[in-house]
Amino acid sequence: MKKIAIAIISVAILIGFAGMQRAEAQCKQQMVYKCATDGGNAIYLRDFNTKLNKLRAGEVDPGTKWTVVLNSGTRYRFILCTPPGLESQVELTLFDGQHPEENPWLKTEEGRNVNDYVCRRSGMYYVSIKWKEGFGDQKTCAVGILSFVGKNQ
Repeated sequence: MKKIAIAIISVAILIGFAGMQRAEAQCKQQMVYKCATDGGNAIYLRDFNTKLNKLRAGEVDPGTKWTVVLNSGTRYRFILCTPPGLESQVELTLFDGQHPEENPWLKTEEGRNVNDYVCRRSGMYYVSIKWKEGFGDQKTCAVGILSFVGKNQ
């Protein structure tokens, strides 16, 4: 009887964990779709999914970073999407080796989740998504989208 009870409890725990994983994946996929459709006539290139963890008091969010290659003379569109109510608490930053994250080429502005960037020099760049300083009192997810707008002439 004990073995049956342990087996039932184990299955219930596994089903609970599977449900939590599915809910998180749905959050990301729904947000990617919504975010990608916010780009207007831009062509979707890539998405950046991240899990934002709850920060402890005084802790600074290192963020999640991705590498992208951008071409000179091209206009790109960066879109940041977060769950409702968190728009002003999360930032997307574009920087390179010569312009570190503290002095970026692009940083999302307050209340504006769609930002265009005209690349001046071909090369490797970094995209970062993280909590803004002073925020991070909950766990959530965020999505960034990179789109091609066109050649700047």
